[in-house]
Amino acid sequence: MLDAKYLVTNLYYQLLNQTDMTKKEPENQTVKTILNGFKNNLFGIEYYYDKFGSLAQGVDIDEVKKSGEYIEACFNEIGFDPQNAKTELAEKKIPSDKVMELFIKLKKQPKISAKNYEILSRSSFLMLNNYFEYLLSDLLSYHYNKFQKSLNEKKFNLSLKEINEYETIEELSRALITKAVDSMMVEMTFDELLDHFHETLEIDNELGIVNWDLIRECRERRHLIVHNSSLVNNKYILRTKNPFNFKIGDTVHIDKEYFAKACKEFYLAGLILSYNCWGKWDKEVITDAVYDIMVNSFELLKQKEYEFVSRLTTYAQKIEARDEDQEDYLLRTKVNRLIALKKLEDESTLNKELKKIKAGTASPIFKLAFAILSDQHINILDLVKQAIAIDELDLNKYNEWPIYDFIRDNSDINSKIETELK
Repeated sequence: MLDAKYLVTNLYYQLLNQTDMTKKEPENQTVKTILNGFKNNLFGIEYYYDKFGSLAQGVDIDEVKKSGEYIEACFNEIGFDPQNAKTELAEKKIPSDKVMELFIKLKKQPKISAKNYEILSRSSFLMLNNYFEYLLSDLLSYHYNKFQKSLNEKKFNLSLKEINEYETIEELSRALITKAVDSMMVEMTFDELLDHFHETLEIDNELGIVNWDLIRECRERRHLIVHNSSLVNNKYILRTKNPFNFKIGDTVHIDKEYFAKACKEFYLAGLILSYNCWGKWDKEVITDAVYDIMVNSFELLKQKEYEFVSRLTTYAQKIEARDEDQEDYLLRTKVNRLIALKKLEDESTLNKELKKIKAGTASPIFKLAFAILSDQHINILDLVKQAIAIDELDLNKYNEWPIYDFIRDNSDINSKIETELK
């Protein structure tokens, strides 16, 4: 029978090999392909963590069970029943040599730890950090390959032998850019890298949306796991301001809640950083970026990630539409934002943003959306009929779009709408 630890580790690396799509040739890359690779990598990590977490926990539980059986066997050897401890101690005196024998056996008891789940959690957390580094590296490489003049003043030390290894100037240029980016990733601190994006490349870090302090804490926790046996040191406390109130010498762990929170923050940071690069470096396909924001906000709504949607769509509000397609995508993204606000019961922000929208000229489907969001149910059925008439609404869309959750609870309205749709 295969060892569970071996099985988990083997499947993990198979999965990582399938999902790591960041290493494409520069000429085939765009910010879109880089971002897609990052999304796939994070999906792979989360899938692995969820898929095999129960397996790792199961192995740990088996270890606990074995330990319990060992202790029980020790008690049986001296004829002691822990279930009736008070009765037995009162009525029956256990010889001192037997007690000493018990202590020796208990001292030899295998130590219990959730080692398999800990291995899984830490390896997933390390890969999460690594994939964010890959994203930063890929974005830097893409920028300097596309805008090579920005490195014209940088000096490189190369021997004639090294130069002769390349057949064309283009190959040499790409190699030098890779060398320059690798140096940045090694020599710069995380904050210096962010400053490089912000100050040198003029990419906004969106400090009001992304929780960079949480990401910094994740980075420092990674350093503890890799370089300090997971033990908190003074460097961690100084660099993070110690948000979890650790003491020096404490052991850091990666529990399920912490891992999920870290995943979301890295994902949001990766999305927004990539969108800002996309808008600045690949302006010719900026409409694709706006579409991507709309799709992501919709998919996250279906996953009930309402707080994430609220933050992502806060970023989208900064974008000004330049054509009809962008205007349509941003309007749909706006509706996704309003749905998230309503789900979060943030009525104050919801009402303020609803007042800014003029639904008079909108299509029936959007008039229907605004009516639902405003709790104006009087004309709901008429708007449904209008949306059906121009093929904007059918039963599948009604069941899929989270906005209709707000009227499904009203059995009278819901049954009438379903009758119209059927």
